Formats: sequence, C-alpha cells, structure tokens
Amino acid sequence: PGIAVSADGYGIVVGDADAPIQLELFTEPQCDHCAHFQATFGEDLKAHIRQGRLSVVYRVLTFFDDANSTDYSAQVANALFLTATPATTAETFQDFVETLWANQDLATEFTQDDLADLADRSGIDPGLVAAIRADRPGVDATAMDAANSERLNEVSPDAAGTPTVYDLKRDVVIDISDPNWLKALLRQV
Repeated sequence: PGIAVSADGYGIVVGDADAPIQLELFTEPQCDHCAHFQATFGEDLKAHIRQGRLSVVYRVLTFFDDANSTDYSAQVANALFLTATPATTAETFQDFVETLWANQDLATEFTQDDLADLADRSGIDPGLVAAIRADRPGVDATAMDAANSERLNEVSPDAAGTPTVYDLKRDVVIDISDPNWLKALLRQV
C-alpha cells in the first residue's frame, strides 16, 4: 500500500483507502502522548496497513508551536507532506512518523538537516530527503492546522486533544486508553 494526500489537502492517507478499517489519527509532533501512542501502536499499525486491513489518515496539528515559540510541528508537517508521493510506501511513511515522534527532543533546537537525516534513516527516497533538507513547501501549515483543528472539533467536540483516533466507518472516536483497542477493531473485520 502507498500513501496519498487526502481530498481536502490536509491529511495523509496511509494504506489502501478501501481497507476494511479506516481511521483518522489527529496528532501533534510535540505531543508526548502522541509519541507514546506511536511507540506503543506504530508497529501494529504498520503491520495491518501492510496487510491491507487498515488505512490511517494522519491529520497533523501544530498547536504546540505557539505554546513553545517554535515552528517545529509545522516543519514536521511540511516534511511529512513532502513525502506523500508514489515514491514513498505506507511502511516507509509509518517508519518516518515513528522516528519523528521518537525524536521530539529536537523540537527545542532543530535544523532542516535534522529532519532530513531522520527521513533518510527511515528509508525515505533520497530525492524527497533533499526536498526536506532544502525546506521545499509541502503544505500550508497554518491552513492545515486550522482545517484539522476544525475537523477534530467536529469528531470530538468534548475532548479535542491529541492523539485522537476516529473510526471513519463507524463514525465514532476510539477509546485508545484500552490497550486492546486495535485488536478489538480488527476482530470486526
């Protein structure tokens, strides 16, 4: 399975868009809970995406940029959108996400070279690594954040935080505090 930019231009669809389980994942690159989510479930997500059982629409938010006086989350989002091409497999993209979220310590002091090095380490195509290093535009991060924040408030108006996992087929927010949430979803297929 590959990846593609979502129809609205502000999400990244990872895996087969017709997979039996289709999720939206609202995540922030500086969010500790999002890093824990990726460390705990990232490999399982990747395995089920590879098998065609699952697709994930990554919806990146950047609210910690203002709080931390940085543009790290916006730069991570831009790097992710630069990789959303046929040159990137779903598996490689998921590796890149896991690597980025595992290296949140870069947020306080980072360069484009740091993001490009993480992309290279994750197996991203060398041409895309060069695009990240050159800081080519991949997405309007301000518009992306506004659209994804609005979408998050639509699906989870009472608890619009990250990470939030939304089941697109059942139209419900998933309780990810249950460590077996993914297994329970997969049993329904």
